[in-house]
Formats: sequence, C-alpha cells, structure tokens
Amino acid sequence: MFDLSDVVGHVRDGMLPAHIYNDSEVFAAERETVFARSWVFLAHESEIPQAGDYVVRRVMENSFIVSRANDGTVHAMFNMCLHRGMQVCRAEQGNASHFRCPYHGWSYRNDGRIVGLPFHREAYGGEAGFNKRGQRLLPAPAMDTVNGLIFVSLDPDAPPLREFLGDFAFYLDYYTRQSPSGVEVLGPQRWRIKANWKIGAENFAGDMYHTPQTHASVVEIGLFREPKAEKRKDGTTYWATGGGGTTYKLPPGTLEERLRYVGYPDEMIDRMKQVWSAEQLDLIGRDGFMVSAASIVPNLSLVHNWPRVADSDDVLPFVSLRQWQPISENETEVLSWFLVDKEAPEDFKALSYKAYLMCFGSSGMFEQDDVENWVSLTATAGGTMAQRLLLNGRMGLLPDGSTIVPPLGRDRWAGPGESRVGYGEYNQRHLMNRWADFIEAGPLRPAGVSVGAPGRDGAR
Repeated sequence: MFDLSDVVGHVRDGMLPAHIYNDSEVFAAERETVFARSWVFLAHESEIPQAGDYVVRRVMENSFIVSRANDGTVHAMFNMCLHRGMQVCRAEQGNASHFRCPYHGWSYRNDGRIVGLPFHREAYGGEAGFNKRGQRLLPAPAMDTVNGLIFVSLDPDAPPLREFLGDFAFYLDYYTRQSPSGVEVLGPQRWRIKANWKIGAENFAGDMYHTPQTHASVVEIGLFREPKAEKRKDGTTYWATGGGGTTYKLPPGTLEERLRYVGYPDEMIDRMKQVWSAEQLDLIGRDGFMVSAASIVPNLSLVHNWPRVADSDDVLPFVSLRQWQPISENETEVLSWFLVDKEAPEDFKALSYKAYLMCFGSSGMFEQDDVENWVSLTATAGGTMAQRLLLNGRMGLLPDGSTIVPPLGRDRWAGPGESRVGYGEYNQRHLMNRWADFIEAGPLRPAGVSVGAPGRDGAR
C-alpha cells in the first residue's frame, strides 16, 4: 500500500514515480477515476453508415454496442442483458435489426428497447409482473460526437464533450475535417503490447526528444525528405485544454506550396481552404507549422505524417487514429484506424493507406521502434527498485519552475493554447497533471438501476 497523494504531488512537480507504469494499485485507481470520469473514444460514425450497423467497443472492462438504429440515430448501449447479465452481442461488428441474448432469449431492438422475452405471461405474469414497456439496454451515461468521432463518458455529470476537448478541437480539424464531407476510417487493426497504456499516450502527446535516437534508422534509409532526425526540434509542441501534440517546421512558401510539400493534391487543398478557419490556414501558410502526432486525454492519439511511398522524392500524407486500451497495469491493446478525407481521389486513398501501414500499422517501422522501448520500460517499472526512483520529467523547466523557452506569441502561432519551439516535456506534464486531477477527484459513485420492477421507473 502507498499514499496516492504522494504520487500526485510528485507528478505535479514533474518527478514521476517510476512504479506508476507497472503498478496494480495505480491501475485500480485509474479504472475508478481516470476512465470513470473522462470522455473516451468508442468509434467513428463512418464505421456504422447504414441502419442496423454496429460495432462493439470497450471502456476498460465495460463493453458497449455502438449501433445506428433504424431511424438513423446513433446509440451506445452497455452490452449486458437486463435479465442475467449475459453479453447480448458477441460479434465485434455487423448489421442487425435486433440483438438476442443467447442465454435466455431476451431480445432488443437496435436502439436498445426490449421487444420480447420468452414466456412473458407464463413466467412473469405479463406486464403486471415485469413491466417491459420503456425498458432498454443501459445506455452510456453520456454520449456525444465531434467530427464524426463518437465519445462516451461513464460520468453522467461529465462536462460537455466540447468543453472537455476545449481548444484542442481547433487542431482536431486538421486530422478529421479536411473537406465538408469529413473523413472515413478503415480498421481498426488490433494488437497487444506488454506495456503500460500511459506510455504511448505521453509519447504521442509531445515526445520529439526520442525521434533522433529511437527513429534514426527510419531517417537514414530515406523514408523522409529531412536528412536528419534532429530537424524535428525546429517544430513545436502545443497544448490546448484537452490535448496537445507536435508539429514539423515547413520550408518557406505559400499555403498551397506548403500543403503540396507534404503531398496534398490541389483539389484537396481547395477543399481544406473551404472548411478551415483563417487561423487554421495561417498556422500553416503564415507560420509554417504542420501538425504531426497528438494525444487527447486520456488515451486517444492521432498521427499525421508524409513518408515516401515510391522510389522518388514524392511523399504521401496519411492520418491515423489510435487508442491505448488498458488491459492491465502492464498490458495494452492498441486499436489503430486509418483516416482519409471522404472526397480524396481514389489513388490518393490507396497510396495514403500504404504509407500508414509502412509507418504505423501493426508491423510499421515506427511502431516496432517505439514498442521495443515501451515494453522494456514497463518491465523495469515492475521491480522493487522502481518504487524508490523518481523519473525526471522536467525537461524545459529551470529549478524555480520557470520555462527555458517562452511560448510563441500570436505573431508566430495562430492557434489557441500554448506552443513552444524545441525540446521540452511541457505536454507530458500537462497530460499527467490532467491524470492527477482525475486521481484526486476520487472514484465515481454511480446510482443503481433496477429493471422491470412493477410500479418503478427503473432508477433508485
């Protein structure tokens, strides 16, 4: 046993207790606080385009059916039969007008409403004994969407999703809104790694410092135009309320020239100019920064990059969405989706998908580099010596807490939030401070729900 308040205090000082990356007590606290109180990504609307389409996804151990009902509305329903708790839906995706529990045969419409249970009159006395009118699969306490991304929260009193994301919505548009039609997704690819979920989220949030070491070979083989991995330091880290990420510094040129530099054809650039705000366009065209990796609290990450996909100087950009789904304190399931603008040319979509697989698919070159480090870190954090060690996460800070590099002013950074050029662990500290906020808030105490009792409305 240990005092979580001591852990939180160290985290807020930028000194990370090494054992938090492989500790069962910390993981139990995360389950009851971080994942009980956050907005967590479940699916993208393009995965369920037709009435009856559904996918099954999890928030920790909580299984949800994300379904498009016959009237076109989207629902996120707890995947547990109201009778004896069997999973109603066992398939990961499909199309169904109804879900039928395989245990006792209770059935539900694809909006969650119960429509039948065997021998209702004989077994229950009909409606007098079990009032099925109005009963439905337990909905997620809160559900909302942004740019087609479907989120849920286990906290019915969670702040609105847009408030939770805050100014990061400005940057989310670069990844998920490149035309009026939005994006479509392919995936997810799924694999498990023997690593703690926080490591990937921190890495994608702003770790430019690892690139020259971990990914040196990727640059050396000529996958990217930049001749040295150290060029990464010319970009920025930015943080904006609910998330943050990194950028690359683009060469001089107009907005159009800079977007062409990363591989976008003119017809896609024209659509970007239609949907992005003046400030979003200025961040690229005036300030010369292009978004790369990013993380949204607590466990959703995005990446945008533009490798060579053929034996030429031509590059193709890709966008990937990934979720760090915790399995235990030392194991994570990675879910990885390929995102692409719905209106993109078909040849662009095909080559962009190839670029994604080459870099960040389950066997991607970046993926293999990163996971080797994360697995080793997690294994080492499980030892008794790790309980004595505070890891230094104060890069970019002086002893008095002041920053080595000041944030960029509005004349150099058109976006909201705080942004700095060069190396620093500003974003990792922001992410872990949000983590500490949830830990300090304590466990969520949800109200109980009763099912089908006569004369009751279901809540107690």
